[in-house]
Amino acid sequence: MPEEHLPTLPMWRVNHIEPSPQMLALLAKGAIHRVRFPSGHEGWWVTGYDEAKAVLSNATFRPAGMPPREFTPDSVILGSPGWLVSHEGVEHARLRMIVAPAFSNRRVKLLSRNVEAIASRLIDTLAAQPQPADLRRHLSFPLPAMVISALMGVPYEDHSFFAGLSDAVMTHQHESGPRSASRQAWGELRTYIRAKLQAKRNDPGDNLLTDLMTAVDQGTASEEEAIGLAAGMLVAGHESTVAQIEYGLLALFRHPQQRERLRADPSLVEKAVEEILRLYPPGAGWDGIMRYPRTSVTIAGMHIPAESKVLVGLPATSFDSRHFSDPEVFDIERDAKPHLAFSYGPHNCIGATLARLELKVLFGSIFQRFPALHLAVPVEQLKLRKEIITGGFEEFLVLW
Repeated sequence: MPEEHLPTLPMWRVNHIEPSPQMLALLAKGAIHRVRFPSGHEGWWVTGYDEAKAVLSNATFRPAGMPPREFTPDSVILGSPGWLVSHEGVEHARLRMIVAPAFSNRRVKLLSRNVEAIASRLIDTLAAQPQPADLRRHLSFPLPAMVISALMGVPYEDHSFFAGLSDAVMTHQHESGPRSASRQAWGELRTYIRAKLQAKRNDPGDNLLTDLMTAVDQGTASEEEAIGLAAGMLVAGHESTVAQIEYGLLALFRHPQQRERLRADPSLVEKAVEEILRLYPPGAGWDGIMRYPRTSVTIAGMHIPAESKVLVGLPATSFDSRHFSDPEVFDIERDAKPHLAFSYGPHNCIGATLARLELKVLFGSIFQRFPALHLAVPVEQLKLRKEIITGGFEEFLVLW
């Protein structure tokens, strides 16, 4: 295709939640597309389910945090020691193994009652607010922060402090103001974690920071790597779940019959969460995740040159009719099939089990407490947090 005729990759969401007509038109044309990104770079957009798995499991492709020199990273965290997507191969496996126990089924199961108590307390707080109330302020923002506090072994009362730093860190604009603030927040967050990490030598526990301090003492990780791992888990574990809660609620508001089915039968919550993840995956403000081939590679018969910019469209893969029947239909009773909401391959989301727990607790209880919960403003008036990598909204006003 001549360069001047390359389609510019359009924004994924229209009215914040549904694929735009331009996106659907591109999806209909195949599983891999040559496009021009908003940055002006040419590249490839992978939208097929099988093709996405092929890219994500292919060691030829560098992960998102290791772009070629000509592609400026969107975030100051990329390239930091311990940030998992900035490592690959043996180094990535070594670092991932250190944090894996914190996200094991055993640890998450131990956290489940804690998550239920936190969600219940925050729902009570929301109920006490005058209407309309900002669900983001009182529920979707603090819940993941308080849960990740318990996982890491830091005080609950610190959650507002580090959640605010997490917001600033995930800013991806390049202007001097936001990027400077992002860099400063990353430094403050690492300073905070360094102090908490060192304190675990005198006050250990069954938590992530103790695991990391043990790894440092045993020589399997440097202190800078441990700090980066902890900061990365905190930022990723908080920001993506905030956005997921908001997009999930919005999906259920937009499909009231599905919401009523969930309210009437809370046992559907596991299927509901998987359907929300399939159609409205974590960080739904993104169009996907980047990969960069070191050498020329052929995927599904398409030649992709070395050092290309390749966007794996995780949201788009859920519309692959070869894998999902009636993929555009939101159905909380859909027979479960593996989706790619948490990515795939060596860089699949290590916190998927914890994220699922938080979502199941919240979506399984909120409509029991607020059967008539709904947006206080038209969906078109919701303001996207465009400067934050993971998306979500500036505020989420609701009535009940």
